[in-house]
Amino acid sequence: MKTKWIIGAVALQVLALAYLGGEREWVLRTGRTIYLRTIPVDPRDVMRGDYVRVAYEMSSVSRAQCRGRLADRNQAFSALPPDTRVYARLRVGEDEVAEFESLSAERPAEGVFLRGRTERSWSQQLDVRYGLEALFVQQGQGRPLEPSWEPEAVQVPLEMKVALSPDGIGVLNGYRRSALGIGLRLEKEADTGSSAERQLRTIGATVELKNVSSNAVAIVDLPGGRSLDLMVDPWRSAENWRWVHEAETPMTPAPDHVVVLKPGDSHLIKVDFQDAWWSVVKKEQGTASQARPMKLTELTREGLEFCLEYRSPERAACARLPRSELIWHGRLRTRTVRLWSIND
Repeated sequence: MKTKWIIGAVALQVLALAYLGGEREWVLRTGRTIYLRTIPVDPRDVMRGDYVRVAYEMSSVSRAQCRGRLADRNQAFSALPPDTRVYARLRVGEDEVAEFESLSAERPAEGVFLRGRTERSWSQQLDVRYGLEALFVQQGQGRPLEPSWEPEAVQVPLEMKVALSPDGIGVLNGYRRSALGIGLRLEKEADTGSSAERQLRTIGATVELKNVSSNAVAIVDLPGGRSLDLMVDPWRSAENWRWVHEAETPMTPAPDHVVVLKPGDSHLIKVDFQDAWWSVVKKEQGTASQARPMKLTELTREGLEFCLEYRSPERAACARLPRSELIWHGRLRTRTVRLWSIND
């Protein structure tokens, strides 16, 4: 009798695997093709061969990007049951690149959406996996796909080709390179207040946007670096910092903000961290009160880690701009950097 139960259990597992494999194959054959822009994370898995592990914009979702019951501020994300099924609503452009719109626990009645499961969370941020986080490639071919770790190198994100079913099941089916790459160079000066060892403080940055395609590409450079957002890394930073302008609506672009880049051309955006625009604020744990905003140049050894993100204006805002058909739409993040470093 016991043997029959064991055989039955094994048979059920085999059937389940066969069903999942068949479902994925069906999605690959019949699903709609979209592309998702990514940030490469890690090139190899020594146990399973070469692969590229990636993250998407919708891999970490803020409360403001949620809809339905996920948007309820009276319920902490941490109260969600493990592996809660969620749905990322997408907007697909003419280039087949899908842009993230919102996340909900309720299945959308229409439109394009991707099914996922919740992972770790904190007060205002929720991590989600979609089963699209690893692209396995032939042995030896994962290394060329990983980003350069040179500090000032231009990073060119992959755009993952995804077959998407009407039910929101996504299956990876290849990749291509983005037309636009991004690089970051920090500007530092000696801190005279440090006596035991020479301290370099970060006073600004230069963001490089480079056309790595074979066609002309246009970007939008708003005055004062306003095309960039400051993104604080909550897992690497020692305190609960946030950028004071993170929830603000961007300014409307004007014709003279459009910059057309020929293939191989770059455009530099200067950022001055002594400008109050780049201030951050620390929310006190367990209270609703907040300390005063602090410029990045005012922080000493706070352990703040962050990146800068280029965000193109919405397509509707660009419709009447010159060369609007060339404007690159989407978001590009620089590498994550630490605000302070020691020069020994």
